[in-house]
Amino acid sequence: MLKRLTFIILLLFIAFCSADLFGATKKPSVWDILTTDKRFSMLVSQIEEHSLVDTFKSINANTLFAPTDKAFEEENSALASSSRILKRSKMTADQILYHLVPVSVKSGELWDGRLLDTNAHVDEAPQRLKVSKTDDDLYVGVGGDEEQSRVSQSDIETSNGVIHVIDKVLSLPKYLDETLYLNQDTKDFYDTCEKVKLTRELRRAVGNTLFVAKGDLLGDEWNAVEKKYLLDHPEGKKDLSRLLNHQIAPKVFYSDKFKEGKTTIATVEGSEDLDILVENKKGAPSEITVNGVKVIYKDILASNGVIHVLEKPLLPKNKNAFIHLTTRKVLVGMNATRFIRLFDDNRLSAYLDDEDRNEDPVTLLAPPNDSLDDDVVESKRDLKAWLKYHIVHGRYQPSDLKDGQLLETESHDSLGSKLYQRLDVHVTKSDSGAIGSEDSIQFGKSGVLGSPVSVGSKKLVYPIARPLTLPRDPLSRLPVNLELTTFVAGLYASGSDKNISQAQGITLFAPTNEAFSRLGLLSRYLLQPESKEKLASVVTYHAVRGLFYENSTTEGEHRERTLGSSEITLNKTQDGFFVRGRGATDGNDRSVIAKVVEHDILISNGVLHTIDRVALPDSLEVTNGNLLSADGTSSFLTLLEHSEFAKEVLDDLNSGRPYTILAPNDRAFAKLNLTDLKSKPEELEMIAKLHILPVPLPRLDIEDDDMLFTTKGKDDGGRWQDDEPKDISYVGTDFPTLLSHDDYVVITKNVGGSSFTVRVKGTAQESADVINVGRSSARGGVIEIDRVLIPKGADLPRHLSWWAIALIVIGVLLGIALLLVAGYLAWRWYKSRREGRIALGQEEH
Repeated sequence: MLKRLTFIILLLFIAFCSADLFGATKKPSVWDILTTDKRFSMLVSQIEEHSLVDTFKSINANTLFAPTDKAFEEENSALASSSRILKRSKMTADQILYHLVPVSVKSGELWDGRLLDTNAHVDEAPQRLKVSKTDDDLYVGVGGDEEQSRVSQSDIETSNGVIHVIDKVLSLPKYLDETLYLNQDTKDFYDTCEKVKLTRELRRAVGNTLFVAKGDLLGDEWNAVEKKYLLDHPEGKKDLSRLLNHQIAPKVFYSDKFKEGKTTIATVEGSEDLDILVENKKGAPSEITVNGVKVIYKDILASNGVIHVLEKPLLPKNKNAFIHLTTRKVLVGMNATRFIRLFDDNRLSAYLDDEDRNEDPVTLLAPPNDSLDDDVVESKRDLKAWLKYHIVHGRYQPSDLKDGQLLETESHDSLGSKLYQRLDVHVTKSDSGAIGSEDSIQFGKSGVLGSPVSVGSKKLVYPIARPLTLPRDPLSRLPVNLELTTFVAGLYASGSDKNISQAQGITLFAPTNEAFSRLGLLSRYLLQPESKEKLASVVTYHAVRGLFYENSTTEGEHRERTLGSSEITLNKTQDGFFVRGRGATDGNDRSVIAKVVEHDILISNGVLHTIDRVALPDSLEVTNGNLLSADGTSSFLTLLEHSEFAKEVLDDLNSGRPYTILAPNDRAFAKLNLTDLKSKPEELEMIAKLHILPVPLPRLDIEDDDMLFTTKGKDDGGRWQDDEPKDISYVGTDFPTLLSHDDYVVITKNVGGSSFTVRVKGTAQESADVINVGRSSARGGVIEIDRVLIPKGADLPRHLSWWAIALIVIGVLLGIALLLVAGYLAWRWYKSRREGRIALGQEEH
């Protein structure tokens, strides 16, 4: 029984083997297909040439992507026509093996993005193949921009695997540097790597993963200054190399090797890891993010690594800490390296270093290299002070800046060691409706070129168009303003120019030309050579010790000492900034109180304001005689000097009684017959007394709308007080004279309020026009007029008035005209008579 069973089994085994060896259903092997199908003859030749026949015969359950002879021909043609010399132009054994996958994979298992291991190696590193799939076609290759091989025929089944026919010979993946260069999305990364010689490292790398932003490596994530520092300057190469290495992992991480969820991987740079997040979304490929940045193209294969393309630049988690942005690095990025050298050469390096030390916040203003040529630098009178002028105390963002603002700088300039020079700011508001519009900012005369860059928490750096200019010294700044020519003339005429220019830390209140014209005769007197000392006291009275900027002076009164050692009152109110000297005890009389017109003009040793009145110090003593000594009224001065009351009226400042003199100018006296008048001393004295008013100088120098003072001109009975200046009305104001209690003069304000006339009350004589006015120290003064006033009832020799002369001239002209008419009529009569006689004579003949 046992023998029979053994015999049956033996027969079955022989039958099975016979069916297997000679049956018609046996499948050919991969090698059988290659050697029998004429389309693969060139592939077979390459396999034989590289002694890979045994390899292909012994494969088991493999996948072969088999290029046709046509694919080889196209490959050879492309190599022949290419001008580029390829390092691996000849086919190698590994390139052949790159077509062979060690597992059997049919087309239905080849999805888009699938990575396949191959039998190829480059530098002992195994190589992979990437599948790309569209609606109609299937491709294999390295991914990226390099041309892929299309599967023209799929799923040729064999006994030991499957063959997919492809239309292009597969090339082995290139090194990382070449792969970056050949792909458009990664070309910028390659160019940046080339700047820091990192491409050499990428070629020598043994298995790296690159996370590369599409297009611009830095994008909008870095500001313009940071980009310029990193990309354009040798000083930024080290940080740029660190930034690039922060995007490179020292191992190969294909997309299919990332685990679902969050993982971290180290970088070549090493200071911080990258956070990888893989989310498996149903019905769609997994989404991968790196530090929150989405991977938009996975797995561009390289022979020594892999590249993943990101939708935007990959930033370190703490960008500022990573790059450690110092003041020097920011200045380099602003192309201000020469500015750095100037600080270093002048021992000011500390201002650029030690960002984290306990120092006060500052704002640094940096001009570019092209604005700092040798001529500019050499022209600076004090290089250190000029450099420090670019350092502002305080950290000012654009939103903190206001038009007209004065910023305190680190420069002392000519202010002294305890004071700091200011820098003016100009802000022009942009059209708020314009897209992307920003306010225009100027520091001094230098415009801002871009947004400021923060350095730590205490420094801010602005790029500016050109270096700042320290304020000019007062002697060169004042003449620029043509409204201050009188003050400038007084400055030099009094010899106060050196005193003003050498003083440290002053506020200069410069009266305008119009302010000096308001002084009238006093201005004319002060500018005389013999008044040099008094003029100096007035000029230096306008130079106040200390800095009083209009926008930072506190409201209220400030009693301050001047260069002339007198005291002056400064008053800051809601209505403006005022300066009060002598003669304004109530604080409201704008006839003598100066108001700042143009404020905060910076000068090297302080600040300059222009004012609309001249302030007079208490020490200034000006008599009526001084005022009359100025050109134009010398005739009347001579007349008064010979009178018995000359000393009291002309020179006495201590009597307590003010006198106002109506002074006819020299042209007015020319209308009188002085030769005849000098023989009548009584009449001369009458004239002199009529022109002297025992009252303070009336208010003649301001208009109605300027009268901000409180009127104190009358007592309770309605009578004028002689110790208070009177206002002049349009109907006229009466003033007593020294001539008698019955002799008054009337001063009238003309329509418009800008001119005045003077006449003798109770007479019909012509009024005199007021030409000029001057105030004395005794509250009196001189009013210059263009006519000599004649007392009532006086019979004085004088020249004919203009209207009398005009009548005489008209009478003479009329007489001549009558004579001419009479002569003409007589001639016509004579001619007619003569013609009549001739006619009668002709009739007789």
